[in-house]
Amino acid sequence: MTDLAIENIRIDAEIGDGVLFTTDVHGVSLRFFVSRQTLGDLERSFLADNHDMLASFERQRDKVKRAVLTTLKFGTSHNITFLQADFFH
Repeated sequence: MTDLAIENIRIDAEIGDGVLFTTDVHGVSLRFFVSRQTLGDLERSFLADNHDMLASFERQRDKVKRAVLTTLKFGTSHNITFLQADFFH
């Protein structure tokens, strides 16, 4: 599953301040959310605007994939799974 495809990357303010995306796992579309704070912690910098946040998400894509894979081992929500900072360590 290392070829995990991240799709539908977008900002959805109704969910929170961060990036929402989907990935397909065995024919099931799962939604994940990474907060601005978590991305900023990974970058060790303040992400001032949405452009910075999306750029950070792209730079951290491999770490995001690993966090998704780690999360899948523990199970995900049928709604949205929020990737917390500890999934990145």
